Amino acid sequence: MILDIFQKFLIMMIIFVPLEHLLPIHKKKALRSHWKVDLGYALGVVFITSFGILSLIVVSLIISELFVPQTLKTWVSELPLLVQISAIMIIADIGYYWIHRMFHEVPALWHYHAVHHSIEEMDWLAAHRVHPIDQIMTRGVSLIIPYALGFTPAAFASWGIFFSLHSYLKHSNVNIPFGPLRWILASPIYHHWHHANIERAFDKNYAGQLPVLDIIFNTAIMDRDAPDKYGTDHPVSNHLGWQLLNPILKRTEN
Repeated sequence: MILDIFQKFLIMMIIFVPLEHLLPIHKKKALRSHWKVDLGYALGVVFITSFGILSLIVVSLIISELFVPQTLKTWVSELPLLVQISAIMIIADIGYYWIHRMFHEVPALWHYHAVHHSIEEMDWLAAHRVHPIDQIMTRGVSLIIPYALGFTPAAFASWGIFFSLHSYLKHSNVNIPFGPLRWILASPIYHHWHHANIERAFDKNYAGQLPVLDIIFNTAIMDRDAPDKYGTDHPVSNHLGWQLLNPILKRTEN
């Protein structure tokens, strides 16, 4: 597992560092402020997050055995691979949308999610700055139903590779024109608007992958140009340890 995480990190670095240099949304220094904090998330905190998500997957498999008919799981597992991957994406992103929205709208949860929004310079490494409780809930809980339904390991592996690559891409400082595809899949500029510290962008573009969810629920900003200001006015420490502890302490105070 440790080797897999390091290999994935190196592959993403090899892909996105040159792309951000060649096709930047915003011109900036190669090493932006607080990059070491996000490196700590990428190579340290990720183990806590992965353990939490795996625990929820185990829960979903138990739910599957207890409550989901075997005939349904067999039918799901026999669907064509592309259909399974598409179904996982749709089901998971519906769950992600609502849990993500909850982390914005429930004050006690916003303390955790504000860590992610404290990023003031977007790039591929920024994808890692997520409090483990936030990540476990948004990603892990959104996968309970897909795992319970019995999609095949090949479908989850394929979707997982795509999800991971897309997560880096949408946070990255890479200006790739999506054209009509921007209505189907969240582009970097689309997700950058979610991180914009501009009033009209607050609580917008919740969807992880499918902008249609934001369009349906009237939370979409579809601007073609990227915002020029990122971050949050919510006070968040620039030290990794305090980013992890403060939301828990704030929750205890409440």
